[in-house]
Amino acid sequence: MVKEIPLRLGEKVMPEAPKVLLSNGNYCIPQHYLTYHHTLQSVEAIICDIEYDPRYVVFAAQDLGDIYIQVGVVGHDNYHKKSSQKPNQEKLLFGRKWRVEKELPTSEIIQSVFLAIKKSREHEVRELFKLTLNDSTTTPFNTHIDLPLMAEFYESKENDNEEYTIEPKAEIQVSTQEKINHILEKITYDHSHLSLDDVQQRPNGLWLVDIKVHQTERSTLSEMTDVTLYLMLEEISLNTLSRALMQEFVRLSDLQVDKHFSYKGFHRFDPTIDIAEIADLSQQSRKHELAAHFASEFSKTNQQVDLTRIPPVKAGALAKKHKQIIKQFQLQMQ
Repeated sequence: MVKEIPLRLGEKVMPEAPKVLLSNGNYCIPQHYLTYHHTLQSVEAIICDIEYDPRYVVFAAQDLGDIYIQVGVVGHDNYHKKSSQKPNQEKLLFGRKWRVEKELPTSEIIQSVFLAIKKSREHEVRELFKLTLNDSTTTPFNTHIDLPLMAEFYESKENDNEEYTIEPKAEIQVSTQEKINHILEKITYDHSHLSLDDVQQRPNGLWLVDIKVHQTERSTLSEMTDVTLYLMLEEISLNTLSRALMQEFVRLSDLQVDKHFSYKGFHRFDPTIDIAEIADLSQQSRKHELAAHFASEFSKTNQQVDLTRIPPVKAGALAKKHKQIIKQFQLQMQ
């Protein structure tokens, strides 16, 4: 039986837009032939069809007429010691607000939620990387470090070539393995410990370093279970190893969201979905002729939407900076 894919809240069909017959026998009107007038109600309806981890609670709200989404994370405050928190004491920790334009396609709102969850999880992940220096535990990759202060601090150190290190003193001859293990002793991640599994240097000078993750009863991240990390480094140092580790932790966190984020039960970003099938469906929705009268309406509507995306520019230092950039590339504001 032939079905027609229904419209959702906030969607409206352009006048005389064509219907497209898909290979599964169903008709649809592709999203590029729709206009969007989303409200708080329609955004809430979209979120109701999204599933991920129940610890990541997605809210929709409205502030001075603007709709936004916000992710609340159920967990412990990473900046309070466990000893100062009651057993099982968890709370809802809120991240930044993500504005949702009323003209935004439904698919892009879903992707905005996807991105908001990814960045909320990355925020937590960066705080779980802990480095011990001078008998004090630090979180150097957290996003709360004072950036203006860092800019001023490093400007005053621009002529200082001294490099901080926690590696063994130069006069003590140590193997590469010992050097790496000395660094790993200073690092924990999600209450897990790290150990060197293997290290090799390629003919091009790059180092291949395999690191085993050992979880404890306090570890919480599912993607780190029975994991070996495979890193490629230009040199063996605290800085390069720590940054490579953090990059891999973020990649694994993103992949975890890719696999488990779903809309109406469909895991759009799961890497097991055949990319050729996605490309084929995209082609089906676009490879057809448009009637001349609709092609004109289609172009006009797109131009109107594009105009809503141009930000207002007021006189000032930022406007002067933008003017120089636009002049450099000979751009035009539509």
